[in-house]
Amino acid sequence: MKTIRKIFSYTMGLAVALCAAACADENDWDVDSSFDRLFGVANDALDVNEGDTWAEVVFEGFRGTEYFVIEVSTDSLTDEMEMGASPNSIVYGDDQSITASPDTIRGLLGETKYFLRIKACSATTPDSKWVYFDNGDGGTSFTTLAEQIFNTPTAADMGDTYMNLTWLPGVEVTRLTVETLEGTMVQDIDLTKLPDAVANGEYKVENLEQLTTYVFSIYNGEKKRGQLELTTAASMPDADYKKTVPATATVLSQDFIDQVSEEALAQPGIDPTNYSVTIGIPAGMTLDVHGTDEDTGDDTSITIPNGMSVTFFGLSGGEAPTLNATKSIDIGGTHAYICFNNVKFTDGGCQYLINQSKAATVAELTFEGCRLTDFERSFVRLQGADYAKTIQNLNVNNCVVTNVAQGYSMFLWKDNNGVVNNLNVTNSTFDVFTRSFAEITSNNTGTAINISDCTFYGGPDSGRYVVDADSSTGVSVSITRCIFANAEGKGIRNATPEITEVYFTSDFVFSGNSFDPTVQLSESSTDVFADPANHDFTIQVRNVEVGDPRWLK
Repeated sequence: MKTIRKIFSYTMGLAVALCAAACADENDWDVDSSFDRLFGVANDALDVNEGDTWAEVVFEGFRGTEYFVIEVSTDSLTDEMEMGASPNSIVYGDDQSITASPDTIRGLLGETKYFLRIKACSATTPDSKWVYFDNGDGGTSFTTLAEQIFNTPTAADMGDTYMNLTWLPGVEVTRLTVETLEGTMVQDIDLTKLPDAVANGEYKVENLEQLTTYVFSIYNGEKKRGQLELTTAASMPDADYKKTVPATATVLSQDFIDQVSEEALAQPGIDPTNYSVTIGIPAGMTLDVHGTDEDTGDDTSITIPNGMSVTFFGLSGGEAPTLNATKSIDIGGTHAYICFNNVKFTDGGCQYLINQSKAATVAELTFEGCRLTDFERSFVRLQGADYAKTIQNLNVNNCVVTNVAQGYSMFLWKDNNGVVNNLNVTNSTFDVFTRSFAEITSNNTGTAINISDCTFYGGPDSGRYVVDADSSTGVSVSITRCIFANAEGKGIRNATPEITEVYFTSDFVFSGNSFDPTVQLSESSTDVFADPANHDFTIQVRNVEVGDPRWLK
């Protein structure tokens, strides 16, 4: 036992002595300074955020680094490859310009796979080893996004049989193609023969079909540099007679309507009890809408002549024209159709767009692609018991209605002399209304209300209804793929609705006569929509694919 203790004591003493000597003296062997180099970029901190012709490189260096060098290549990169040796590589930062993270590298090709490596550098210390990008999914490359050199077309660029395309002037492009959605080539345009178009970044594609969706692509060689999917505008609808409002006009007057009627009736073979007219209104134009009393000079309603079917059509080539209704529009008489297409309406004092008291029979009253703003009272009202007024189909499609029905309900008829067989409302937005959306009271003529793919915000108000059918019989209601937001009104009175794929935001609450939503969202309207206070109802939450299609991403 004593011997073991002596051996242990001797060993410990020797170890302490050796340790002390090591601490006191320098190493007595040589160090090869050729292996002294900077630490490389941290592997787990190297990331790439892809753009189209650029990428943001995020990295983390260590003390002593003065600048960084980044190399990308469409070929794989390895330690055996000299920097810049590949003809398909680009080197960034060799001029010592990259000194901090992140750094954006440019001059890449769109929709292209790249490999990337980075090293730390200093004027006094050898470079670090290359560090290679790892995308985290087992790959070592990133792919740039599709390049988009096309500008977004304005309304003036989008015609019925043409599309004016613009892009970055002077960039390298050789070819422009036009295809159908199915991939059928419609036009293949050689831009090398159009140097002015390339220099100016502009080309007008003509001989297209109206209301047709095309895919426009621009290339440099085989490399796509931009793509747009665009739909041409509608052409002026066919009719027995067409007339365009003169560019100098400021009023859509009764005299003009009567003149168009006379010119149409003068055409061969026209039936004066049933003839059709299309009135084209130039893009961007603003017209007051009224007639004039011959005795007093006061404004009066314009009246659609009996037997005339008419489309008031906003022409393409700019913003939709504006009809400022100083008086309501009279639809009295018999008409196969009255249509307003691609026009804006403002309340110039009329309060109601349609406020029909005289006898009228209209098979189709249609609002297509229209905007109504700031009408004090109703969109369409049938009023008075003295004359029968019948609309077979009242159609509202692809419209935006803002701040309408502050005094009366948006759609309103109250007795059996006001008949609408079908109210069809589709693909539209109704933004703030304090009265009911539809009010059909004391009426037993029967109305089928069909509402689909619509966005409702800020209405109905407290005590008012989505549909009020008080004291009426035969009213049916179908609501499909709609979203209701930011209101505390009531649901349906005196009619049982058929509800399919209807969403409520958390700030839409019924106080009575309610119908249950298909989905009750936990988010409020300010979370669901991009900016509802400023009329932007773009859906911001996932798994909500209802409402006006214009707001769906």
